[in-house]
Amino acid sequence: MTTAPVPPTQPTQPTPPTPADTAATAGPAASHTASHAVSPVAFGRRLTVVADQTPCRAATADCNSSISSINNFKEIASRPQKPAARAGAEIRGDVLLALAQLRLATPHQLKALLLPDHQGTDYVRRALRNLHADSLVGRTNRAQQSYWYCTPAGLAEAAASGQLPPKAGRTTGRRAAAKTGLREHGLALVDTVVAFHQAKAADHTDWRLEAAHPTPAGSLVPDAVVLLWNGLSAFVEIDRTMSYARLVAKLERYDAYRSAPATGRGNAARLPRAHWQETYSPYLEERGFPPLLFVFAPAPRRAAPATREAVFHQRVQHVHGLNYRIIVATTTLAQLTQHGPVEPVWRVAGRGEGEERRSLAALPKAR
Repeated sequence: MTTAPVPPTQPTQPTPPTPADTAATAGPAASHTASHAVSPVAFGRRLTVVADQTPCRAATADCNSSISSINNFKEIASRPQKPAARAGAEIRGDVLLALAQLRLATPHQLKALLLPDHQGTDYVRRALRNLHADSLVGRTNRAQQSYWYCTPAGLAEAAASGQLPPKAGRTTGRRAAAKTGLREHGLALVDTVVAFHQAKAADHTDWRLEAAHPTPAGSLVPDAVVLLWNGLSAFVEIDRTMSYARLVAKLERYDAYRSAPATGRGNAARLPRAHWQETYSPYLEERGFPPLLFVFAPAPRRAAPATREAVFHQRVQHVHGLNYRIIVATTTLAQLTQHGPVEPVWRVAGRGEGEERRSLAALPKAR
């Protein structure tokens, strides 16, 4: 008997798991409440975004980023910290003394003298506002720039401190701040003071402005006299608009001061001496007459400072006593502020002198 073939059975389709089966086989259900604990990685990321810190290096594949960040934080914390900046109220005395001595200055110039390591002028401006509230300083505003000076009350307080060089007839800078020509001349002088101060050639407290010196033909009033780092003094003249005839006349006034007869009676130890000897070389006989430093600054409707300097050298070649009894050296304000007074920026005036530039220490000595 022949048996009919049995048809093949269809494969059984897998049955989808029921919710109950899923619950039985799956892991524990995730909690719907967020955890408040911060992971080490998250802690490391928070450290790397703290302001004023150097970002961490990229962590390697086998490196724990949290450890790298924490080590970086410790390295930053171990660096020496800069001392806290002095508040404006703490430097008001320095600002007042500087204005009393220099007569006129801008906040940027005061910052360069008193807080050279600071980026901005916030502390200086705070001190100026503090002094202004007490009527010790005044200001003039021109073209979005403020120019500050001492009031009579400020001068009196600065003089009472005993920290100013003695000088009769000290005046405020109010008149200079109000007049354009005087203001620009005064600011050029302060720029010169800043250049010497930054080069450590002279401190800003070692300048005397417009101190009268007696001569037979009348008083000689230099723009400034500075005590240099080596203990010697120098006369400083700022020129912006003065005619060449007046410049030559001023050189002749210096020669008259140099040649003025001795004053006083002297004593058994030494003969009477001239005013400049008593003032600028009271103990060292070998010190000659202080050098005269001319700084040519820019001015509107005038030739460029370098041009004026070159013409000046031509005009003074035949001045009596030049390059012998009086040493005259010149530079421009741009060269002085860019390179500093101790670099070769000075050109010696006189017959036989070329255009070579010398440093302040290399200037010849007067005889």
